[in-house]
Amino acid sequence: MTRRTIFAAIIFSLALAGYSRMHAEQTKKFTLEDYYEIQKLYYIYAYSIDAGQGDVFASTFVPDGEFTRGFGPGQANVDRSPAKGFEALKRTGSISGTRHFVANLVITPTSEGAKGSCYLLMYTARTTPPSFVETAIYEDTLVKTSQGWKFKKRVVWRDDDDITPFKPKPRSAGAAKNE
Repeated sequence: MTRRTIFAAIIFSLALAGYSRMHAEQTKKFTLEDYYEIQKLYYIYAYSIDAGQGDVFASTFVPDGEFTRGFGPGQANVDRSPAKGFEALKRTGSISGTRHFVANLVITPTSEGAKGSCYLLMYTARTTPPSFVETAIYEDTLVKTSQGWKFKKRVVWRDDDDITPFKPKPRSAGAAKNE
């Protein structure tokens, strides 16, 4: 082995050890309690928006947090500006009459906090019987504050949105009809 190869191997080993230590420190701080608190945040969000509790809904976000709602078919050119800040979030969360069900929550620790994602099934409670009004994926940026975990940014990607990055792929010609 040449000196250059040995030197490169040493540098690579040191870099790998440094990255491993940094990654371990980041994930070491993320506990089961963090997972539980984030899960609770998702539930408080859903209950508060369904009940029209705008103050509670807005409190699930950091003070300068932002929420971008979902858009249905044909709304690709609609203003998609997010609701930002407590007052705008309070107005957004003050409409009741729906039932938000979230499932398949995935939480990934980051150096700033966490990324979260889950499926949304939303019903309207204004019809008899209640009926689906939306299926979507939430894409979230979460931060831990002195008051606990909060949403910094939440984007709703409706399954029928023209520009969703999560658009289901079309079935192949040979796919089973009862998938």
